[in-house]
Amino acid sequence: MLKDACAGLPEKYRTCGLCCFRQIALPKGGVWNLIGEDKLPEKISSWTTAIEIAKAFKNGVPPEGQGYQGVILYVHPKPEDVIVNLSKLYQEPAFTDVLEQNKASISGYHEGVGLYANSQIEVVLEIATVTQQDIYSIGGHSSEFEQLVDIAAEEIYGTAATARQREELLLKSEQVRSQSGPCWLRPEATQRVLDRLKPEVEQLRKIKRQQESG
Repeated sequence: MLKDACAGLPEKYRTCGLCCFRQIALPKGGVWNLIGEDKLPEKISSWTTAIEIAKAFKNGVPPEGQGYQGVILYVHPKPEDVIVNLSKLYQEPAFTDVLEQNKASISGYHEGVGLYANSQIEVVLEIATVTQQDIYSIGGHSSEFEQLVDIAAEEIYGTAATARQREELLLKSEQVRSQSGPCWLRPEATQRVLDRLKPEVEQLRKIKRQQESG
């Protein structure tokens, strides 16, 4: 429906020359499809040209213990991939004026368009599949801050670290407390993780193929 509605828009609203990002939370099966099979089916979906928006989407890295792996994908869309560049549309006064004039008849206006407007810098893309090559970042969780301090204290002072030494280290480290907990890995760190996984993934793929054929 959206694709048909946007098909007649001028070309400038159906192109995007920037890299687009999309955050997704994958269950175990989705993780295997993306990393093990190197092919995750996609669909018509919203992306953003701002990496910080992708990182913060749905409160960022999925919580631990819920069975989901956070992944940020990135693509350089081809012209035929772009259904509509909503960010460009929102820059047109004529478009926003029509939205305002018709908001009473737009279903979910106040929870959607009226609430977010152009804050998500959205581009709607139609991508058939994404692969491991399209992974920009993997979400992870570091140890709790105090646990990290305990580990650091042992590294610095040895196993005989005193409570006072630990407390002094804790005070000195307060400025980096915000860096513990959930975080998105930098692209280069993400690539190192994927590279380390390759031998194990290849072995698991062989086992899976053997089971399927036998």
